[in-house]
Amino acid sequence: MRKIRIKGRTEWPGVVEAEALVSPMPLQGFTNVKPELGCTTERNHPLFMVPYTGKVLVFPSPRGSGGFMMYGFGDKKPAAFVHTVASPVNVLCALHAHVPAMTDFEEDPMQYIETGDMVLVNADEGYIEITKKD
Repeated sequence: MRKIRIKGRTEWPGVVEAEALVSPMPLQGFTNVKPELGCTTERNHPLFMVPYTGKVLVFPSPRGSGGFMMYGFGDKKPAAFVHTVASPVNVLCALHAHVPAMTDFEEDPMQYIETGDMVLVNADEGYIEITKKD
């Protein structure tokens, strides 16, 4: 199996390994999330009604003034956030959801991660490790 390690900046600490779910588009979650299902309800979004519970959610950035808010998700939250554009909103989301979050990578992780890859997010040591799906 091929593994790729990329260093980045920690927004919220923690270590988790889970399957990746990649959103090629920014996410707006405050008004476009269905908390009881753990998915986006934004029509015309590539992840429309795709559950991200327990996944490493990989996305470019939040969108809109509400950003990607995780209020009320309980056990329906993603396992971690990996995003390419730093945002204070993402820090708030990671803090509230208690999930590891990383950004500001030495290389763009979206160039390497595909939905279904396994991603180790080691925000305690400041890196992600991608295991490519076969």
